[in-house]
Amino acid sequence: MESTTVETFVDEAAVRERLEAAGLGDLFSDEASGVLDGETLLGLAERLRSTAEPKIVAGVLAQAVQRPAAVWWACRAARLEHGGGLAESEAAGVEAAEFWLRAPEQWKAYAANEATKKVGLACPAGCAALAAFFAGESIGPSHLDALPPGAHLAGMAAASAVELAATRRPSEDVGGHWEGLLDIGFAIAAGTDDWRQPPTADV
Repeated sequence: MESTTVETFVDEAAVRERLEAAGLGDLFSDEASGVLDGETLLGLAERLRSTAEPKIVAGVLAQAVQRPAAVWWACRAARLEHGGGLAESEAAGVEAAEFWLRAPEQWKAYAANEATKKVGLACPAGCAALAAFFAGESIGPSHLDALPPGAHLAGMAAASAVELAATRRPSEDVGGHWEGLLDIGFAIAAGTDDWRQPPTADV
């Protein structure tokens, strides 16, 4: 059974491939940020937290966790969006993503994609729904053979949800909210904030 928390590969080539696919290949141009021998994606995210921009940390962390965990982080971020929380007009996106999480089935992933189209990608909720779609088994039409999504896509959508939740609305404390959202992400990676249990970390 696939782990639902963190990616387990530590091979540098595999880590590099994942990060480059997610648009984070620039990390390797800086020796201080490059992956250390035997370092996991989660370890890299933890190390970068003290030196890199929150957006970069979120991007790496979203690749460090398995797809259901990335979807959950996106949902948590959307519901805790700084400056007002989840807008009623956008709720369908999070609800579709959470519906998929409760019992992941491909038809629910397709439904999440429809919610994305309805809500749009300019909000965390829409990105959460897109993450659920990318966490499914196929991104191709339902009447055709399965077309598996790239392993990095759900994490990219989740990272976008987190970034939007931290920065979309005017705020006096964007930095503080970023930290809160990253705290949640790391708690999800540790298994202490789980979609199968009541949330334990708040912003």
